[in-house]
Amino acid sequence: MRIRTVKLTLDKHVKQDPRILKVYFEARRRYSEAGREHHNFTHVMRDLYRSLVIAREESSVDYGILIPAVLLHDIGFCTQKHIKVGHDVAGAELAMQILPPLGYASPTIQAISHCIRAHKGLAELPQSLEAKILYDADVLEKAGLVFLFFAGRITVEFKETVEHFLKRDIPHREKEISRGFYTQKAREMDGGRLAILRSMLQRIQKEIKEERIDYSVTEKDLWLEPPESHSTSIP
Repeated sequence: MRIRTVKLTLDKHVKQDPRILKVYFEARRRYSEAGREHHNFTHVMRDLYRSLVIAREESSVDYGILIPAVLLHDIGFCTQKHIKVGHDVAGAELAMQILPPLGYASPTIQAISHCIRAHKGLAELPQSLEAKILYDADVLEKAGLVFLFFAGRITVEFKETVEHFLKRDIPHREKEISRGFYTQKAREMDGGRLAILRSMLQRIQKEIKEERIDYSVTEKDLWLEPPESHSTSIP
């Protein structure tokens, strides 16, 4: 049996900045308690690995900013505030509360907060190198057929239909393709997969709308006058 070895690890970064380990444990605890189906610590680990792969090809990366930002980038999903303002904004605000007790000062907190706020390219666009790396790493999560599996988990997490997911998700893929990746390494890792994934999602959407409407049928579609619970006795 072949054992996979991941050569990019956190050990040296924790030795250089022990605060990273505090953020690591705090993030892991919060994601675990939130119990999200997809936006969880496992997803964060995938993004963290991709970030380290990308950062290795860049110069002057501040890992003391990058790693905490990646660890906390979806922390907004651990608070209900994300429903109103988005998890990027909610996460950036929550990070500003989490980091001071862990030994972080204002300039670093602001830099980490920017990375989190910009990781979707919605609340603001990434300006720093660390923010660009995090953005690219998170977009790469969607750049492959495996995302079709993740999409199923996302619909469970958000309690939405496939039709609603596609309506919400495809425009995001369009914007990401139009914006492109910020780093050369991310472009190489993508290899056109994001565009392929977008096309497949569009094909699924067309199938549901025009060819296989049975996939989008809900309970209300099967009633002209939906009965109220317990209003009718069963013969």
